[in-house]
Amino acid sequence: VLLVRRPAKGLLGGMRALPGDFSAPASEGALIGRITHVFTHFRLTLDVRAVPESGCTSPPDGEWWPIDRLDEAGLPSVFIKAARIALEERDHARCAA
Repeated sequence: VLLVRRPAKGLLGGMRALPGDFSAPASEGALIGRITHVFTHFRLTLDVRAVPESGCTSPPDGEWWPIDRLDEAGLPSVFIKAARIALEERDHARCAA
């Protein structure tokens, strides 16, 4: 799983996160889920998309994290929710194959 570090200042500053705005355009990825997360001062809705490897680029500040150790990455709960959707979709696709 590709993880990045959020900017030091701002919401969830310095924490690991799933990549967002620098991956492939949303039109290239299949929508596999949507999550809503409530912070203390606002509500955030995220689309979770499966992007083919050939359609995304690794940002220079990214790191590949083993899927079986994702719980050790220290992800904020909003990204844990998104990762669960992606992992469930992956497992569902394996069972269907």
